[in-house]
Amino acid sequence: MNRTAIVALLLTPLLLASDRTPEGQEIIDQARSKSDIRELSSFTMKADVQIENRGKFVAGRYTLLWNGPNQWREEISFPGFNEIRVGGQGIVALKRDLDFVPLRIFQLQRVLAYGREGLNLRTDEGIKHVRSRKVNGTEARCAQLVSKESTREICVDASNGALIRDHPFVDKEFGPVGTKIFPRSLSYVEEGRTVAEAGIRQLTTTEPFPPSAFEVPPGAVSEPNCLHPTAGRLIRRVNPQYPDSERFARVQGTVAIYAVIGEDGTLRDTRIVSGVSPGLNKASLDAVQQWRYEPFMCQDTPVQVESVIQVNFSLR
Repeated sequence: MNRTAIVALLLTPLLLASDRTPEGQEIIDQARSKSDIRELSSFTMKADVQIENRGKFVAGRYTLLWNGPNQWREEISFPGFNEIRVGGQGIVALKRDLDFVPLRIFQLQRVLAYGREGLNLRTDEGIKHVRSRKVNGTEARCAQLVSKESTREICVDASNGALIRDHPFVDKEFGPVGTKIFPRSLSYVEEGRTVAEAGIRQLTTTEPFPPSAFEVPPGAVSEPNCLHPTAGRLIRRVNPQYPDSERFARVQGTVAIYAVIGEDGTLRDTRIVSGVSPGLNKASLDAVQQWRYEPFMCQDTPVQVESVIQVNFSLR
């Protein structure tokens, strides 16, 4: 008889624990202070980006103009896909060709979130211990964060304090920009192959840009602006049932589901963005639609966020 294992993964941290250690907190503070370039007053970032699509790479462009948290413009452009975000006082205006985020675009966004994503600790998250190890070939100091469900680590380069991300990220060619340190080559690796990558071709501090650089494009939709939301904890997980037809036929794979996690922690606008088979797709969607989160928070205010949830079906 085959044993069936179903694992559901969300591409955001799971958080829950108790205490802090001074050395571990120092590592987290270093990661933020050395690597979050959005603490700079004004800069330009331009990158050549690629995403995998059906076994081939598609080339695109990325641009970020930054005048501070209340005046910025970010654009991702590929053939058939364009997304523009313009940040203002408390809001962000979004114009996108699609009403959802494709899986590879979501992974690229995570690649480009170096220095920002995952560095906000929840009040109930604890640091278990600190250790030294190699991360992607670099000697690093790592703070281990614990929860009831899992553990994760935040690591910094032992020589300069810059953030070092582990799998699924590979960041290389680190260099200074202003008072920060930022990689010029960033990628996302899935099952041993690169599926999204960015090569930074310009990253320089600048004089402040004129207001005309931040005009909101026609047709953009505005919503509350939160650059660093604290991730909400998954409080209700329903595992999908492996359909008998797919199990007997030994159909396996990972289903990716786009979802908006609302201010109350419920999921809406769910849809398959990368499927495996009709049976596995439906089982994944039926289960994930029942998930619930603690709200994602912008300081003390609940906010909605977009996410892509991956559900893996494997037989062993």
